[in-house]
Amino acid sequence: MRILLIEDDKEVAQFVRKGLTEAGHAVDHAPNGRDGLFLAAGEPYDVVIVDRMLPGGIDGLGIVRALRESGNRVPVLFLTALAD
Repeated sequence: MRILLIEDDKEVAQFVRKGLTEAGHAVDHAPNGRDGLFLAAGEPYDVVIVDRMLPGGIDGLGIVRALRESGNRVPVLFLTALAD
């Protein structure tokens, strides 16, 4: 499975990426909203894992909104510490 992880916290991203890679998945990582949207819109992914609050001018909800408006229906999982 090809997965895009959009997460700004380096430790969280490394932990998630390591686990998914060990499970046999191909994982791309974007550390901010701008880069995440660029990858998500330009590459075919089986799933996108996105943080809710991101630097880069666009948050997780904005990324999903932009993808849906463009007709991209990739499944999305939110990974967030918004409520701690």
